[in-house]
Amino acid sequence: MDGHHAIERLALALATLALSACAALPWPSGSLRATGFPEAGGLIDLRGVVHVHTRVSHDSRGSIGEIIDAAHGAGVAWVAFTEHTRHASLTAASGVVEGVILIPGWEVGVLGGSILALGILEPAGLPRAPRALVQAIHEQGGAAFVGHFERSGLSDPIRFAQAEPDGIEIANLHATSEEVRVRLALAELLFPAPLALRALLRTPSANLERWARLPGAPAIVGGVDAHAKFRALGPLGGTLDRYRDVFRLLTTHVLVRERSAPAILEALREGRSYVAFEGLANVDRFEVSREGGGVRVRAPRKARLALVCGGVVASEVEAVEAVLPAGESASLCHVEAWLDERLWIVTSRF
Repeated sequence: MDGHHAIERLALALATLALSACAALPWPSGSLRATGFPEAGGLIDLRGVVHVHTRVSHDSRGSIGEIIDAAHGAGVAWVAFTEHTRHASLTAASGVVEGVILIPGWEVGVLGGSILALGILEPAGLPRAPRALVQAIHEQGGAAFVGHFERSGLSDPIRFAQAEPDGIEIANLHATSEEVRVRLALAELLFPAPLALRALLRTPSANLERWARLPGAPAIVGGVDAHAKFRALGPLGGTLDRYRDVFRLLTTHVLVRERSAPAILEALREGRSYVAFEGLANVDRFEVSREGGGVRVRAPRKARLALVCGGVVASEVEAVEAVLPAGESASLCHVEAWLDERLWIVTSRF
């Protein structure tokens, strides 16, 4: 009898913990979040997600309808697809659907990783050689980013310089899931998926170091690598990586001149972007601007703000808003915001 009561108490404690944790999640259940704010200089901050698969890919079961619903719930203004197959068209995954901007795209395997060909409607004829592939993407008005940067041969500075892509995928949630598989599995057994998936919010330290070694000022995106297919209990279990949950973890914000796919692609190519681990805390806007010999930063809440130049922290302070001194010789800089010891926001280089 005592053992039975002990099990009941344990179950009650776990349920209470799960419910209290769910109540603390910083995300609304409906479409309550704004998707864009006007910024200085007439630019608009648009929240989006990059690296999304649907049933067009062989390893996904998701539909466009599910993605639109997820985008509304997460306050996402745009979605960039990266399908696998090279024998299809993404006409249905382009344009504006129910207010969400859909950007077609493909994931092309290259040198152990991939190139995310964003803004490309048809994959036919895309070459495999990195430099030729990037050129073909640009000729069609698209943007080329190194996917799975953690394992890509294009993390080599020389190869990267030869290929000349627009930037890199600084974080990839699918890659992170491989690193925390045991922890994620345990969390999935104890907690609802939105809470369990927060195990994926790890600082991509190795990728930050590799990024610092690359020449020029390659831009960054965050890759949700969403497939909506994983089930904890096989056919009996619910889908764990639902779009509506994954879209709330990692976002890519762009500063655009107008709300359109060409404007988003332009902003991505030019590095007017930042990546936010929004599963830690919401980010509706993160403002960075040059001011005298420093950089003014305004965050959504108090955080450790750091100016990083050439891979080295030039200045940092705990604040909501601050001017971070850069120094006369500072170059290839970006800004980071940290909550405790976890990376929350990171901008492209400027």
